[in-house]
Amino acid sequence: MKKILIIKHGSLGDIIFALEAMFAVRRKYPDSIIHLLTEKKYIAFFSKTKFFDKIIVEDRKNFLLISFLNLFQLLKENFDLIIDLQNSQRTSIYNLFFRLFNKGLICSSRPFAHLRYKIPIQGHESVKAGLSNQLKLLNINNNIALNYDWLKVNIKDEIIQPIVLFIPGVSKGNDFKQWQPEKFADIAKFCELKNYNICVVGTKSDILSAKAIIHKCNNVINMINISPPEVIYSIALKSSLIFSNDTGPGHIASLANNHIIWILNNNNVSKANIDNKITNHKILADSVKSISSKEVIKYIEKTRLLNFWN
Repeated sequence: MKKILIIKHGSLGDIIFALEAMFAVRRKYPDSIIHLLTEKKYIAFFSKTKFFDKIIVEDRKNFLLISFLNLFQLLKENFDLIIDLQNSQRTSIYNLFFRLFNKGLICSSRPFAHLRYKIPIQGHESVKAGLSNQLKLLNINNNIALNYDWLKVNIKDEIIQPIVLFIPGVSKGNDFKQWQPEKFADIAKFCELKNYNICVVGTKSDILSAKAIIHKCNNVINMINISPPEVIYSIALKSSLIFSNDTGPGHIASLANNHIIWILNNNNVSKANIDNKITNHKILADSVKSISSKEVIKYIEKTRLLNFWN
């Protein structure tokens, strides 16, 4: 396989879920030229991985125009292997054109693939597990843990341990996943009274979600709008505990493999998104809004996730 194309776009969480699969492809084909088709906003992030020789941009806002321009370019490349890690209705279009005008082998869960992975009913496997099983069709082993040192950066001196990290925001349109900011603030104050420093991260749009924490605690380390993925990951490495909704920045923080409490809706999406590893602590309800701050504090005390004798 001299020349390979990987297709991956979507939400930040989707990107994080696919990292191990992408690394597995690079490890399987160390001497191949690997192209990635993704969105412009992820170029800097993917460039850090060193997994790819070339990154091709496809933005969802101008999907039809960019897709057809990209298709003509991509077909000229004569890829030996196309790996669709997005597995969306959108990528079915690519699969069709590659099947008609390219001799490369197509691996996808969508129609027109040569090797088609059948995705189980949602909730029966995590997203990571699904991508891993898809790669098994290509005899690619995805059982070796990925080292994320490439994502680590030196963070400001103000990140003083012991620290508890809060990720209270969600992406636009996902309010149903968001635990109330006031309840995050209750937990933050509880941690502060136990002598932990409080840090909050997120994008500019998360400032309203963070305000309750900032107002309720005395000296919050406010990293809103100055916390790209590498900063979130680096703070998470230093954190004694992390609190998050089911959101992209939370999945970045989880890469640090420190204990994280997820406040979640009890549905198949959450089951597919959050692995059952020992550091993932799930507090679930039919509606995330019905989970009380007292319930979360009780869980912290029961599991002894924080050292109360600091």
